[in-house]
Amino acid sequence: AMSIISILDTKIVLGRLQDGLSLAPTAANALNGQYTTGMVMPNMVASFVYPVTMSLLPFAAAALARNDTREADRTISTAFRLLALLALPAGIGLSVLATPIEKLVLPSQQELAVAAGPHLQILGIATIFICLMVLTNAILQTYGKEQLPIFTVIAGGMVKVVMNYILVGNPNINIHGAPISTLCCYLTICGLNLFFVWKYSPEKPRYIQLFAKPVLASVLMGGAAWAVYGLVYRLLSGHSAYGANALATLVGILAGVVVYGVLVVALRILRAEDVKALPKGDKITKLLRLK
Repeated sequence: AMSIISILDTKIVLGRLQDGLSLAPTAANALNGQYTTGMVMPNMVASFVYPVTMSLLPFAAAALARNDTREADRTISTAFRLLALLALPAGIGLSVLATPIEKLVLPSQQELAVAAGPHLQILGIATIFICLMVLTNAILQTYGKEQLPIFTVIAGGMVKVVMNYILVGNPNINIHGAPISTLCCYLTICGLNLFFVWKYSPEKPRYIQLFAKPVLASVLMGGAAWAVYGLVYRLLSGHSAYGANALATLVGILAGVVVYGVLVVALRILRAEDVKALPKGDKITKLLRLK
């Protein structure tokens, strides 16, 4: 379903740029290239987050097979916490440092990087929902509701197609409507999936408790990364533009990692039982002194 939606998405975006805005094919492809460039980083983040959370679900399935609903609920809650711990800071970090990151990874295409930056600001937030979509799809399959994710993905795809047609064809929005429709697509899928996970879970997940602290820590981390980037970049003004941006971006990311790590420990976001499920979890638990 997602493959078909992606094909339709590309055709509709290019079609609306050419037919709706009367752009030449070359100009339409150039604008669409800005959007697809912005999608690269979210896909990379998702590929790193998937294995950590998805590796826990077979344990939940095994618990359900022996009618141990409490253990299944504990395992799924752990998967949610780990996803929030990884996906939220990654998505917010991409959003607040969107243009600097694009300029860092595209040294020979600075104009494209600057153009792709606003797309990544929106797609950074979409990254969170992309990761959450895959996890909730897998949880529904664990509960034996393997058909529901197909319908929720199609529902999200319909939202994406309709919004693309309306927004991309608007001359005041044009290509910037593509990342907005992508965000709304995954937001729709996740909203439906979270409802069905709640509906079919033997013990109802407490979403506010699972996500409140990681959201707070991620927002503070994003603010710290943005502030440090701005400070370092101003201090390096007058030097090589690329070098100043690269160093400021890396220092900003490092500052965000440090702030987030401190907040994770201070707010007790991570539990010992969450870490022990991971490879070398016992060593990590002792290192962080988790309980």
